[in-house]
Amino acid sequence: MPRNAGKRTSKKPADSKGIKLDDGYVLNDQIINAILHLSPSGVAVIGSDFIIEYISDQGCKIFGGARKDIVGRDFRDFLQKDSVRMVAERYQLRREGKEVPSVYPFHLIRSDGEELTVEGRADVIIGPDGKPRTIAHFLDITQIERGQELLEQSETRYQILVETMNDGLVIDDGNGVLTYANDAFCRMINESQENIIGKPWVSLVKDLSMENIMEKIVDRKKGISERYELTWRSSTGDLVPTIVSATPLFDRSGSFIGTFAIITEIKAQKDAEETIQFYLDLLSHDVANQLQVIMTSTGLLEEEVPQSYVEDARKDILDAVERCNRLITKVKRAAQIREVPLTSIDLMQVLSEKITVLEKVYRAVVNLEGPKKMVMVEADILLGELIWNLLENAARHNPTDNKEVWVSVTTKGKSVEFSVSDNGPGLSDARKPVLFTERKHGGGVGLRLIRQMIRKYGGSIEVTDRVKDTPSEGTKFTVTLRKSKK
Repeated sequence: MPRNAGKRTSKKPADSKGIKLDDGYVLNDQIINAILHLSPSGVAVIGSDFIIEYISDQGCKIFGGARKDIVGRDFRDFLQKDSVRMVAERYQLRREGKEVPSVYPFHLIRSDGEELTVEGRADVIIGPDGKPRTIAHFLDITQIERGQELLEQSETRYQILVETMNDGLVIDDGNGVLTYANDAFCRMINESQENIIGKPWVSLVKDLSMENIMEKIVDRKKGISERYELTWRSSTGDLVPTIVSATPLFDRSGSFIGTFAIITEIKAQKDAEETIQFYLDLLSHDVANQLQVIMTSTGLLEEEVPQSYVEDARKDILDAVERCNRLITKVKRAAQIREVPLTSIDLMQVLSEKITVLEKVYRAVVNLEGPKKMVMVEADILLGELIWNLLENAARHNPTDNKEVWVSVTTKGKSVEFSVSDNGPGLSDARKPVLFTERKHGGGVGLRLIRQMIRKYGGSIEVTDRVKDTPSEGTKFTVTLRKSKK
């Protein structure tokens, strides 16, 4: 209690005369003055014609003047223009017995010209003379309002920053359930916020064991921040490689409440790494093998060997050179993939052209099933290279005398699906999952090219048996592409 307030209440004992409350307690003048003095709110009594009849000490401080300069004046003189009409109307309606809000903010102009935001509370009583009086309490909330404005500005800046950043940002709770995801992350995995908020983040990732999940949760609870690679699965089935920078969140009591994570997509880096490895494999194995064939065969030409050996050596050299040329062509195509823009391509026309070439070069029998009209897909001018690699793979690696290939085209909603099957030796179940990623010689270049092109087109590819559960009956490649919107 302030020093002067204590003196006021201790000068003399409470007078038995005063205001008697409902519970029998009596408020005398000294108690009422102390209450008014200690209140953070200013108190004013306003009579008829908007005239201020009384104002408390705290009220004088808020108004910025002495009591003699305030009492007797029209309270509208102290209001900012935008508040005069509203406050005055409510003053009149309240005196007429009408229902109006009893608590509301308005703007006050102090005697020194400073503008304040004030929260007012008002009611009407009937005075001893039988006339209505407005009792007004007003609290200076300027700093509170400014703090709120700064908070809102800060929140707005934070929201703009979060929603315009290129990296993904997610927050989960202590159980690993997503509570927030920014637009960048949603675009990254091709999902909407509505579809992922409330889901465990582990349901959106690929091949993360429960043991690894528990390890990460334990580390966060210990306060450990971490950077690690994590692959997400988008709604289209594509894999999205990322770097996750995870930081634990704790409340004021120190309890773990979740994780804050910045997610950076590294698809470009992964593609670059894959391209580098692609060329290394090509140089170290495929090209090296052909060079070895050329060197060995050249050595035979210098020896005194039967003419048939010389002919075989010459044939091997030409075959090796042809293989090198084919590899170079495929590598050039791989280098062009990113540069060529997507457009609308007639799948049926490209298939027809490549099938004709396959039948002449490999003497394979090709069975085509599909629409007789155009089927437009989102691709580029290199789509023929993708189709040729699939068709050639079906024929060139088929050792049977009667090479047969089946090509089927169907449309499904916004997608187009085409498959290429053969009657070759087939693939084991162990090889199918790693066919496009294994580092092996021969057709590996073409298959990697196929995967890169399909990824660019936003499609997918699946490898199965031509005859279900019978690998020896041949292989089936099924490609799904997006139907062109044009």
